[in-house]
Amino acid sequence: MKIGIDASRYADNEATGVEWYSYHIINGLIDELSGKKSHELVLYSRNKVGIKGVKNKVLPAKRLWTLWTLSREMKHDPPDVLFVPSHVLPLHLPKKSVIMIHDVAFKHLRKSYSFFQYHYLNWSTKFAVRNATKIIVPSEATRKDLVKFFKCPKEKIEVVHHGFTAPEVSDKEIDQVMENSEVFKYFEITKDSPYILFVGRLESKKNLVRLVEAFDKFRESHPEYRLVLAGKRGVGFEQLLRAVSHLKMANSVIMPGYVTEIEKAALYKYCEVFAFPSLYEGFGLPILEAFHHKKPVLTSHFSCLPEVAGDGAYYVDPYDREVMTAALERLVDDKDFAKKLVHLGTERLKSFTWKKAANQTLKIITNG
Repeated sequence: MKIGIDASRYADNEATGVEWYSYHIINGLIDELSGKKSHELVLYSRNKVGIKGVKNKVLPAKRLWTLWTLSREMKHDPPDVLFVPSHVLPLHLPKKSVIMIHDVAFKHLRKSYSFFQYHYLNWSTKFAVRNATKIIVPSEATRKDLVKFFKCPKEKIEVVHHGFTAPEVSDKEIDQVMENSEVFKYFEITKDSPYILFVGRLESKKNLVRLVEAFDKFRESHPEYRLVLAGKRGVGFEQLLRAVSHLKMANSVIMPGYVTEIEKAALYKYCEVFAFPSLYEGFGLPILEAFHHKKPVLTSHFSCLPEVAGDGAYYVDPYDREVMTAALERLVDDKDFAKKLVHLGTERLKSFTWKKAANQTLKIITNG
């Protein structure tokens, strides 16, 4: 069987969720297919991927790579099955196609998306539901959403949880980045400066304005704390900036932008609490990262987040600022409770591996 994979999101210098998923699931599939001569693997990409021993068909294009360039390839030289790790299928498809749809947040939080983003995602999801042979989703919550909003047949959807791989970063490297990184120097982030951490795109669906407002109240009893919001800017960032300015918290709320993997590991290592009060997620990988770094987690009781975190997190109503403030206070002040959550989170993390995800995904691709 000739298996084609859209590897256009495989590598990114500033990778976020979809890119990291593509990177790990493609690597996992390559490992699963190693030595299996009955299958031929082809990676399609804009630029050379550069994985030894794997055929990589480079299809250069500046615009409309999926809808035009990959579609043309599928029309003229199709594989037996195409796997797309991100949200959009090409217009021309081989006989079998499998796609990962990470979430349908745009249906829940329309105002968090631009006019173009919303309509493009809505169209591409409809197209996938109608034309894909199988759809993979990372959570039961996303499966239910596809059935609810797009009337997707239940038998077409398979749930495969994302995996987790610990970052290959030593304590020595983390300490060095704490001393030498311009991010840590500029914002004066040290081992001894207590802070609450959020990691992810700074956008309205992450509920960061309410987190900032809850943190403002939290600082009345914990004035030494700061809030670090690490991630790229997204839709709604201006509202967050206005909230920080209105509350006069420019010195207390740190927004360093995108951070490297080693900088992120350092931020996790020395934070007191990881706060992730998102209004909607397809999976919620940062929670697993916090579990790995043995940090107590505050998160929402919405969407897939309880499915991912299990009993390893403190859940809050993300719309209730007072509840969020009280949760931050308890996680900082009640050391025994925080320690219990850390233990439960560490155990929960064992359920998520990329090998397991790749094995399940390969079965769907080859049998779908």
